[in-house]
Amino acid sequence: MNQFQNIKLSKALSYTLRSMSRGKNYHQQITNACNMPFTHVSVDQNSDCFLCHCEGWLPISVGKVSDFESLDEVWNSPTAQMLQSNIEQKKFSWCAVTRCGIIDNNISTKNYTLSINIDDSCNLACPSCRRELRMLENGTEFENKQQDLAHIIQWLELFQPPINISLGGTGDALASQLIRNFIKTYCSKSGQTFTITTNGLLLKKVLEKSSIYPAITNISISVDAGSAEVYEQVRRPGKWAVLVENLQWLSDNQKQINVNLNFVLQKTNFRDLPAFVSLCKTFNFSGTVQPLNDWGTWNSSPVSNPDDYTVVNGTYLDHDVANTEHPDHADFVQILNSVRKSNYNFLTINSFFNQYQ
Repeated sequence: MNQFQNIKLSKALSYTLRSMSRGKNYHQQITNACNMPFTHVSVDQNSDCFLCHCEGWLPISVGKVSDFESLDEVWNSPTAQMLQSNIEQKKFSWCAVTRCGIIDNNISTKNYTLSINIDDSCNLACPSCRRELRMLENGTEFENKQQDLAHIIQWLELFQPPINISLGGTGDALASQLIRNFIKTYCSKSGQTFTITTNGLLLKKVLEKSSIYPAITNISISVDAGSAEVYEQVRRPGKWAVLVENLQWLSDNQKQINVNLNFVLQKTNFRDLPAFVSLCKTFNFSGTVQPLNDWGTWNSSPVSNPDDYTVVNGTYLDHDVANTEHPDHADFVQILNSVRKSNYNFLTINSFFNQYQ
């Protein structure tokens, strides 16, 4: 930790660093390699720049958007070079190695990627993500983010190699006014492709007339359910009928786009996993099953004087069925393994779950 002792992390990043197991505490030597910190830049809602497609997996900011005039400057900054060296030496000191997949495979990306997660606005308030709706549409914060987005666009104008531009992540790319305006008006260059991360409820409304639609290669949709009853509990205040209507539109119009549906396993939805697999099969979309991460939305464990939200929604431990001490853990393992044995080739199960085979 001493090489980063002078780097001040925000309260949220400090929490994230502690909440996931890191490479410096992993019990075995990791022999696989990762080129992510040399090819990827992710910008979060605070305009901090990270070198992983998930800032929670490597929560060390290398600087603010305004600190850099180009993407090359981001990758060549002093903090970036320290992180790159650490990962080249296969220490992975600050990486969430049990979550990102590095334990099982090399992580190698062919193209450069820029993830623009500058606005965490969303039309949903899923209990696993946030306690209340957030929609930024005006004011000083909105104007500052507009300036930072304009700065990021300058990075893209200067950058010549092929690059995938990923939109969304901490919020919904199609609900954010900032990102939605970018999607509707940005004129992409040759070699620029796009990945959209969304809850899927605004697919048709936003993408049908989007200027970047022909360059979209991937759409990742957070679903977390396979039925209306479960969906409307875990994706509040989303409506199942609206989701299915948009999935059908995408299925009819996607052509060149790889579509992936995401399922984060938790107490509320793990019994719905077989229905989620059927949903993927119905639309011929791929699916990904991921563990529940502790983003600080719930209290991590029971507290003596819980607030009203915790009384109603419980704690992280209440929802984490992957925890071996959870009362539903055995049922969770049985359902997970039954899905594994079903030979659905289009379903990817995060390597974190390998310990439960």
